[in-house]
Amino acid sequence: RSQIKLFVHILQAEGAGVAAAINAASLALADAGIPMKDTVCACTAGILGRRVAIDLTREEEMAGGAQVIAGILAGTQEVSLLEVESKVPEGMFAPMYEAAVAGCAQIAMEMKACLLEH
Repeated sequence: RSQIKLFVHILQAEGAGVAAAINAASLALADAGIPMKDTVCACTAGILGRRVAIDLTREEEMAGGAQVIAGILAGTQEVSLLEVESKVPEGMFAPMYEAAVAGCAQIAMEMKACLLEH
């Protein structure tokens, strides 16, 4: 067995830094041919006003509203990461979670296309 350590240095944070780092690390490992159970993709979702939005900007993250970071295994849609920041208003967790997972599914398709292209 071997162990791989990944270090991600974010040069400029425009929002969704954790999700971007997860996506970049997963793509880098897959591109390097490292055997993995599946690729991992991540997306953020939060509440802006009274609406749910995905892929929050830095300003939207800093506004202090509730947000969710979800990471899924691209092939099985199995959740590998779920992080909630701030208090979520009643009845808003499910829409935020569903939006984040839907965002992950879209990112997974883009990641797959990128890997197939290279």
